[in-house]
Amino acid sequence: HPGMADFLKIALLGAIWGSAVLAIKLAVHETGPLWLVMIRVAIAFLPIAAFALLRRDALPPTRHDWLVIIIMSLLNTVGPFYLISWAELHIPAGVTSLIMGVGPLATMVAAHFTTPDDRFTGNKTAGMLLGFLGLALVVSPGLASGTGFDALAYAAVFGGMLCYVAAGTLIRFVRHTSVPMMTAVNMGIAIITLIPLLLLDGAPWPAMSGTAMLAALYLGLVCTGLAYLLRTHITVTVGQTYMSMASYVMPVSGVL
Repeated sequence: HPGMADFLKIALLGAIWGSAVLAIKLAVHETGPLWLVMIRVAIAFLPIAAFALLRRDALPPTRHDWLVIIIMSLLNTVGPFYLISWAELHIPAGVTSLIMGVGPLATMVAAHFTTPDDRFTGNKTAGMLLGFLGLALVVSPGLASGTGFDALAYAAVFGGMLCYVAAGTLIRFVRHTSVPMMTAVNMGIAIITLIPLLLLDGAPWPAMSGTAMLAALYLGLVCTGLAYLLRTHITVTVGQTYMSMASYVMPVSGVL
């Protein structure tokens, strides 16, 4: 049963997610999408892993938890980070944040079918649909005029959003691992996955300006590390559908 504190967490998470699209835009043209994903994940991994170790949190004790976290890492980190970073080479950051605002409706449908206590209700459905219609009103003028329209880039952002939705349904299936350790393992698996991809890509270490470095540091510490801890905490305590409401704050923050 969410309260005012949970509402404030949702607002904070949405503001962080919205600011992430600008940080990506500031860095990705200098780093390329693959290196940017690796840099932000590595920056996030170090403090979260240290925090989990200081708490003496145990590694996932079961094959079930390991399997769920591995799938989550691919769907929640590697896939969407790359897709959205690549898309922002071609479309504005504000447009990206608006597309991501579709997430709550997809999340509500996914949560209804995958969790025992996060089901459709009349009020919830009405609220989600009204939010979706409001988003459509904001986005439609730009689409009609062709502003920033790139079909493949739009599809990449939409695909990244669906990855987040799918991964979000898995969080509550991790049964025996703390939130910090779950997040640290998630990031560690992402790093291991990205290393061979970078080797195959052959792209050299990027020469980054001070602005790009600051954007990447912010992406890693705030938009990845802090946001993942906050997102997982909200999902575990009050449910995935409520957590997804942050996606309606994200367009406001991203466009501003």
